This record gives sequence, C-alpha cells and structure tokens, in this order.
Amino acid sequence: MSDQSEDHINDTEERDIASPGADLGQRMKILRKAAGLTQQQVADALGVSRPAIAFWETGREGSARKHIPKLAALFGVEPEIFLTGYVQEDIALTVTPDEYDILRLYRMLDPSRKVSAQKWIERQVRMWRKSEESL
Repeated sequence: MSDQSEDHINDTEERDIASPGADLGQRMKILRKAAGLTQQQVADALGVSRPAIAFWETGREGSARKHIPKLAALFGVEPEIFLTGYVQEDIALTVTPDEYDILRLYRMLDPSRKVSAQKWIERQVRMWRKSEESL
C-alpha cells in the first residue's frame, strides 16, 4: 500500500472517531417521536423532569446514560441502539488474544458502562495521536 493510500485511510479513521455519546440525544429524540411520545411523557416514565429530557436531546448527556435500559424498554428497542445506532449483529472476525479478552470484558458491561469504556478508549487514542504528532 502506498504512503498516500495509508494517509487517506488514517484521515478517514480520524474523521470516523466520534464520541459514542454524541448521538445519544438525537437517537432518543428520533425514538421518542417514532413512539409518538412527548418529552413530558418520557420524563414521567423515567421519573425525571421534562427539562432533563430536553437537555439530553440537545446533546448534553448529563445522566442520560444511566437511563438507557429504561429508555430501551419504553421505546421497545435493544439498549445497544442508543450506543451504536444499530442492533447487535454477529460478524465473523479474526482477533488477537488480547482483543478477544477486551471484547469479552466489554460485552459483560451494561450499556452505560459500555459508553464510558468507549469514551476512555477514544481519549487514549487522541492522547496517543497527539504524542505521535509531537515527535
């Protein structure tokens, strides 16, 4: 592979890295509207205020993560939809033993802890990239 092709792949990967919680509010809003519910109805179902729902839907996560299981039940979807936008799908993949360990541990986490793990990894990648750029 040429250096130019590798640069293109790296640029693409860099643009694809986004905070896993960034779309949580948007997904909540889309699912709420699809269910025909108001912000107040969702707030009542979760035991939070309507302004909290508005806060979450505008991209400010707050404590939304801890409500993912209740939101999933309310909207009749898998919790994974809030994290990835997709329902889990089995994919054939070859991984190293350490990658397997990480995946196994990740799958044991509840949805809100998965978001935290993803954010931690994202921060690590950003810090690594900055250190590489300074060399």
